[in-house]
Amino acid sequence: MALVLALLSIVLTYFSPADVVPSLAPYHLQQIIILPAVAASLISMNMRRATLPFPQAVLMVGFWAAAVMSVLSKFWLRPSLNTLVVIGLLVCIYFLVYLNAFTLKRIRLLGGILTVCALIMAVQGILAYHTGYLEDNLVIQQLGTDFIWEKRICSYGILHDPNDFAQFLLVGLTFLGFFWKKDNAIGSFILLCVPSLVLIYATYLTFSRGALFGVAVICFVALSRRIGKMPSVIIVMVLFAFMLAMKFGGGREISIHEGSAAGRVVAWGAGISQLKRFPVFGAGFGEFTEYNDLTAHNSFVLCFAELGMLGYFFWMALIGITAWGLEKLKRLPVKTPEDAEFSSSVTTVRAALYGFLVTAWFLSRTYSETLYIILALAAVLIQMRREIYPQLLTLPARRWIPATIAAQLASIVLLYATVRMRSL
Repeated sequence: MALVLALLSIVLTYFSPADVVPSLAPYHLQQIIILPAVAASLISMNMRRATLPFPQAVLMVGFWAAAVMSVLSKFWLRPSLNTLVVIGLLVCIYFLVYLNAFTLKRIRLLGGILTVCALIMAVQGILAYHTGYLEDNLVIQQLGTDFIWEKRICSYGILHDPNDFAQFLLVGLTFLGFFWKKDNAIGSFILLCVPSLVLIYATYLTFSRGALFGVAVICFVALSRRIGKMPSVIIVMVLFAFMLAMKFGGGREISIHEGSAAGRVVAWGAGISQLKRFPVFGAGFGEFTEYNDLTAHNSFVLCFAELGMLGYFFWMALIGITAWGLEKLKRLPVKTPEDAEFSSSVTTVRAALYGFLVTAWFLSRTYSETLYIILALAAVLIQMRREIYPQLLTLPARRWIPATIAAQLASIVLLYATVRMRSL
């Protein structure tokens, strides 16, 4: 029951009843389902005598508290309650995934459901683009290069922006890796070829430039383990050039001096200004556009601008420790078929995480449900091997705390340097 409720809650995240069936909007079905889902999951965890991931669980709760404090520090009581609910839903989704996807079979099930969601949305978008089916909802027209109107597909709700939609499609594409069988490569290729092509073509129709970098990173992560880093770099460079030639990003210039990109860099500068003004708690959750006309267009900027260095610390630590654990897992020996299956799952989740983070550099997806689903899946994989390799997969606080602070400062310096380069 816990697994069913958890999966239903996740599906409703992407197929929101408020968007698909507007008459259901007042009922908040996901919020109604998610509470019993969490309760059932906790009961199941207690029966299995399972434990929460450490320190990831603490960091996730800390991120939640920092988001609430970012608003409460301004003495805004009603917005703080809204923040408590909104970020609380992210926390619930993280723990729902962790508590229910505790085996490789369950991880594949959840990954498969997300891929099916992406496929349904992709088919809808393709039909809308070529036939006009639901075009008003799923196709956005905007003035492109040479002042020509161009169409870009999107989806409902949280994926109504073409760039966000492209990011989710790439995650769905990556999760097909859960179903790749190394000992049956031909059969896997036949099985996965059609859904891969559908997702790639739908991603193309979003004309997202960020997706170019996401595809490149996903391919590198998937290939480097099998053929080595240097051959992977060469293949990815050729692939990137090919995608540019095919106008994968809509044929738009990729440069910080290009009009759209320049606006994003200006927004990054605004985020840095907000951090200077509110260094500890930030400008407040959801308050970025109160200080700048555009959103941050960078998940890192959005985090430190709205939540300050405190919230940015918890967010960066959660991502950093998760990435560290995945890097350790990929080095584990593969001696049995079960080890090979586990290693393949690690590669898939690594590719999804790094692909998401690269595209998140150009998008305001700090609070994206998809990110926390990926982080939770990674936490499950780390926990599955921590009992066998406790020393290898335990990172002392004296190491990850200064490493997180260093990563915070390095990312801010990089963003500041980018802003200064744009100003030259």
